[in-house]
Amino acid sequence: PQGAMYVMVEISIDQFQDIADDKEFAQKLLAEESVFVLPGQCFGLKHFFRIVISPPMDKLAEAFNRMDEFCERHSRPNCRKTHLPLEAHK
Repeated sequence: PQGAMYVMVEISIDQFQDIADDKEFAQKLLAEESVFVLPGQCFGLKHFFRIVISPPMDKLAEAFNRMDEFCERHSRPNCRKTHLPLEAHK
């Protein structure tokens, strides 16, 4: 069967107050949260990022929650949160 160990995630850049594109998103996420993703620009997909999903679930949950905190910090004041931390989905 065909499959992949990564997911491409679209970024709503207009909801961030201080992030211009997927490259800056990936750079700041790594610097602030130690979470590594590849900008979609590497694959010709502007405003996307790629994250590997093969690590153990507990590591993914930690990474996703760090990403959630990162997005909260950088969101525009009037953007409402439309997602829940991973623990809330259990």
